[in-house]
Amino acid sequence: MRNTTLTSFGPTRTLLGIAATMVMAIGPQLTVAQPAPQGPPPPGAGFPAPGGQPPADFQGPPPGIQGPPRGGPGDGVLAQLGPPPGPVLTPAQKLVAALPPPAPGGMPPRPPLPADAAMPSADRHDLQGTWIHNLPLAFRSQNDMYGAAAPYTMAGAKVIARRVQSLKDGKPFTNASALCRPPGPQWQFDLNFPFQIMQAKDRLEFIFEEYHGRWTILLDPAKAAIPARKSYMGTSVGHWDGNTLVVETGDFRQAIWMDVDGTPLSANGKLIQRIRKVANAGQVPFLEVVTTIVDPANYTAPWSIVRTYGWNPYLALFTEYNCEEQIGDPGVKADAGLVAEPKD
Repeated sequence: MRNTTLTSFGPTRTLLGIAATMVMAIGPQLTVAQPAPQGPPPPGAGFPAPGGQPPADFQGPPPGIQGPPRGGPGDGVLAQLGPPPGPVLTPAQKLVAALPPPAPGGMPPRPPLPADAAMPSADRHDLQGTWIHNLPLAFRSQNDMYGAAAPYTMAGAKVIARRVQSLKDGKPFTNASALCRPPGPQWQFDLNFPFQIMQAKDRLEFIFEEYHGRWTILLDPAKAAIPARKSYMGTSVGHWDGNTLVVETGDFRQAIWMDVDGTPLSANGKLIQRIRKVANAGQVPFLEVVTTIVDPANYTAPWSIVRTYGWNPYLALFTEYNCEEQIGDPGVKADAGLVAEPKD
């Protein structure tokens, strides 16, 4: 049985479990090939790391975009002017920038794959297998994949501001994860726990260890049964664009939190995921997911974040998770000890 002690964020396992060592189990036998050395994969093809931080070997912008080469015409003038000013933040972005910074993310240690580990299919359209987040948990997505501040509307900025303040005050708001409801695909993806992808001609199923989560992507929606009601995970329809699976997710049952701190997405918002399997020479294949957030209620323009997920067939046997037992425990309040969020 899992530890069901609660914290201000929801189930302990969700937030503190990121430091625990994973239970290793032999997964299904896939195509066996000699794996390449592990090494940390880049978080996207030339993208800065998730959360807006540039990679360690980032050398700055390409030569010439800030003026003539050093020693060329106008060099003395540039030296006197100094670097160009940073971006001008809107009042909404200033409100978000003034919030306490998010907690630092962690990642449980994972041993390297053995030399005879099963590798995923070489087919770029075959995403099946077991994958797990290979970057530290992001408690709050404040910047896009290029490091720019998220383009909040004032309404959206006020939502994240009050949620962060509620954490600071020790009176966090109720959210889907604390009530054992599906938290939505973005928060589900951001947890440091494994998920499996199962694939058929007309759909893909993502099965997550945490929350018993399940995300269905329809490739042929005309043949799919019409759901009786809207889903917490939304309705997702995908198609292949070359070797990238492009998925549009919307029609959510309710507004969702996209991360632990509560970065908002309204019920009418959309997520556009671009999922591809990257198999660079000298590296074990990994998944890259670029997510574009489209939500005029909370953001003035679409913005994108990127995450990567490592291949690990030895985590195919999920460890037990029983969130329902937690909220059914007579020693725990039915609201998980959180307070209702005020409505605008």
